[in-house]
Amino acid sequence: MQSDGSSDENGERVCGGGGRLEEEEEERKMLKRRISCHPLYGFLVEAHLDCLKVGLGSNNGKPGRSHKSDEKTRHNQPSLSMYSQSELDHFMEAYCTTLTKLKEAMEEPQQETLAFIDSMQSQLEELSGSQHEPPQPPTISSGKLKLTLV
Repeated sequence: MQSDGSSDENGERVCGGGGRLEEEEEERKMLKRRISCHPLYGFLVEAHLDCLKVGLGSNNGKPGRSHKSDEKTRHNQPSLSMYSQSELDHFMEAYCTTLTKLKEAMEEPQQETLAFIDSMQSQLEELSGSQHEPPQPPTISSGKLKLTLV
């Protein structure tokens, strides 16, 4: 006895067509499997992680990877021409390209900032007439803080 399509004869809730939700869920699972098995999936995950690393600054002050590791990645990246160009192939290729461009765009301001800081440090060293020496930590002797000026 369904008057509004919101419950079945057993009183269980269903949305609209009932089985349609199950079909959509199955389609989503199938698409997830196709994406995770796609030959470009590993590269996509790597590109995504690279963007996250740049965004989080987890490269110890050195944005991006070296050219050698980029070159290595290019050699490990499968040739896009060897795959049939289905919609999923086009999507995966476009997404990988977009993530790579995003990473480069995120690195550029960091590289400019580091270059500016290095330039300022060099200029300060020239003005002070000394080479960069690591600062000496303050020492404590007999309960008093002893500061050493260099």
